[in-house]
Amino acid sequence: MKHVASASKPSSIPPWLFAVAAALLFGGLDVAAALSGRISLHNPLGLWSVALTGDWRGSLDPRVVPQAVQQFAACKAVGCGVFALLSYMACVAPTMRRRTALLVLLVGCAVLLDSLPLHVLAAAHLGMLLPWRRGLWMLLAQYLGGVAVDTLLVLDLVTRLDAPPRWSLLAYVTAERLIKVAGFIAARLVLRERRMRHALATAHAQMLATQSLLGETVRGAERLRIARDLHDAVGHHLTALNLHLDLALRQAREATPALHTARDASGTLLAQVRNVVSSTRQDQTIDLAEAVRLLGDGIPGVAVGVHVDPAASRYPAPVAHALFRCIQEALTNALRHAHARRVDIVLIEEDGVTVARVFDDGCGKAALVEGNGLRGIRERLLELDGELHYGPRPGGGFALELRLPKQAVTA
Repeated sequence: MKHVASASKPSSIPPWLFAVAAALLFGGLDVAAALSGRISLHNPLGLWSVALTGDWRGSLDPRVVPQAVQQFAACKAVGCGVFALLSYMACVAPTMRRRTALLVLLVGCAVLLDSLPLHVLAAAHLGMLLPWRRGLWMLLAQYLGGVAVDTLLVLDLVTRLDAPPRWSLLAYVTAERLIKVAGFIAARLVLRERRMRHALATAHAQMLATQSLLGETVRGAERLRIARDLHDAVGHHLTALNLHLDLALRQAREATPALHTARDASGTLLAQVRNVVSSTRQDQTIDLAEAVRLLGDGIPGVAVGVHVDPAASRYPAPVAHALFRCIQEALTNALRHAHARRVDIVLIEEDGVTVARVFDDGCGKAALVEGNGLRGIRERLLELDGELHYGPRPGGGFALELRLPKQAVTA
């Protein structure tokens, strides 16, 4: 029967929910403004809606082309829905390549919708979901795309109104688009603060788990010290008492029953003291399951499941510390490199071999170069004659397996 300990964590609102809610809010306001005629049709979707009425150069007055206004609102609604969907998909994308492709589509959708709030929201996505260099390049592309649309719209006014270009209007809207930089910077600051809180919570969890192992080690050492003192002090006096009682029995002309009883009780007590000392020396093991559970409970934003076989929960101090450090490093790799949202830790005994498995749902790589983390795990296991196996999982994610022979665990 396996003991299962699941990490219980307070429920938190996923980041994608904020992104989708903001997209739907700003998009809904745009659609409402379009239906009420408060948004000019002189934008990409508005001109497309006018063109659908049969006259590309037709009037842009909502009172003259009410059908175009309705089509414009419908296009806005569809575009905002697509923007919200792309926002969700980008937030939950498992790989950086897919996330980048989705963000390119998101930026294109923002340029097409020509809505400043959605532009700012798209810039915030770039700051939160991409490395800052790649995010800056995409932000520049988004800005230039918006400026290009504004330039085309200004040139369209020249032919539509037969008037000189309104370069002052172009300068104004071009400067207005710089507010996207503020959205990008704000997102980077939020991301930095989130990473710092995550690192602090992870360090706190590691400290608690290490403290648990240290406490077990200290308690074991204290029990061993008491056992030694008991053996050296009480055992010595009991041995002397037993010898004197034997001598008294031999020297007594008529041994009383009380003397025999005292000699037997002294021998029994000495044997019990030796048994206590021997069992205390043999039971110098550490509860690794508790330390691993504390480690998993303290990781924020990630569901960590801990499954421990009772037969594989206690180990000698060197083995427990080595296994704990290996599991800790595997968990760190899953969070830092694989960007996992779910990690499972399994510790069992199979055919006399202790097996620890750590597998996640992140973006595992088939061609993996061993870094300092995996190399450190392998070196720790080699000191205990253990083995390390790892690789991508068939259904996605990464799996790591540690194997320790029985002689290493019981040594």
